[in-house]
Amino acid sequence: MPEHTSPEQDADREGQEGLSRRQALGYGGAVVGGVAASSLLTAGPAAATGRTSAGSVPSPSISLDRANRIIEAGIRYVRNHNLPPMFLYVVDECGDEKASRRMDRNSPASVILVPPKARTSAAFRTATADLAGRTTDPARIASFTTAGFSLLGGGRPITENGVVIGALGVGGGSPEQDDEVARAAVREG
Repeated sequence: MPEHTSPEQDADREGQEGLSRRQALGYGGAVVGGVAASSLLTAGPAAATGRTSAGSVPSPSISLDRANRIIEAGIRYVRNHNLPPMFLYVVDECGDEKASRRMDRNSPASVILVPPKARTSAAFRTATADLAGRTTDPARIASFTTAGFSLLGGGRPITENGVVIGALGVGGGSPEQDDEVARAAVREG
């Protein structure tokens, strides 16, 4: 049978046995903060300031005009290749929505599945299909999906002069069809 103690007795015992839960949580927060600061230091001043290594120019971001051109290219590709209706979703380099368009008769599931594809591609600077191909460990898959990332095909980074300026997420067909449309839209847009 468990021993009943007062809060004061618990605090005294925690002090004698090591860290209290509150102290452990505080130290855990400090560790997370230290890891974040360390990653900024490792990445250099450009990551901390939002400036490129060339000086005071902020990171480039996809323009609304380019985002709309990519979406139009994707819709044209879908229609020209008789593919299922798609939802196309463009994010900027930070993963925030820039533009989107959902074709008539597109599956309602796309509204939930497509934005994480674009955000994943922007965050990892790679196509979601490629990321999925390299991610086979069940624990790593669980950590990705629990964090809100997607390993479904259809997410593609958008680059300009070798720099990721945004990403496109596409959904409505099979993962292979989604990736095919995303690849064509980024290339042609």
